[in-house]
Amino acid sequence: MPKDAGTDVVSETQDPQQILFKTLPDIETLSRESLGKAGAVYKSAAGALQGGPWAAIQATATAVVNVNSGNWTDSDATTAVDVPAGATIFGNFTAITLTSGKIIAYKAA
Repeated sequence: MPKDAGTDVVSETQDPQQILFKTLPDIETLSRESLGKAGAVYKSAAGALQGGPWAAIQATATAVVNVNSGNWTDSDATTAVDVPAGATIFGNFTAITLTSGKIIAYKAA
């Protein structure tokens, strides 16, 4: 029997189609963010990015970024993050400043 989206309880009476419709907005948002459909910015010079919030940061060359995030443990402080070339970090970034390297920052949907 399907599991209700957002709970750990399986209901014998739930309509599987209703559960699917409950999860579609979340799937749509995830796809939009992970595929860059909300937009992205390529940054190769040090400085702050404009136009956030941001959902992901991908390093095209080894990078150091300072981020403010509403869902990381140190969300009140700017956190310096080393991002290896080819790696992507995810979060709810309210501000990103590139210190060195090159990145693509994906906008949150």
